[in-house]
Amino acid sequence: MNILKEVLFKEGYGSPDELIRDWALIMALSKLEQYKAENDFFEKKYRMNLEEFESFLHKEKGSEDFEKEEDIEDWEFSFNALKWWEEKIRGLQSASSS
Repeated sequence: MNILKEVLFKEGYGSPDELIRDWALIMALSKLEQYKAENDFFEKKYRMNLEEFESFLHKEKGSEDFEKEEDIEDWEFSFNALKWWEEKIRGLQSASSS
């Protein structure tokens, strides 16, 4: 048994793939928390969710607020990233239970 496999086995891993899966899950959970925090920040800042904020911005015809326009771009990005990472986490968790 080579040293890598010996160390992994000692820590409860049957294969390097199990370690990689666990590491990927930890990384995904970290990203999820990052994007969740960003979404929470915007929800607190504007006291509404993204969908409500989009409706609010579309009603404000004729006035441009560059801060709000930048915020909605960042908010949409973080919201979509949050959903993407949630999906990946579900996949990683189901892979670990098989």
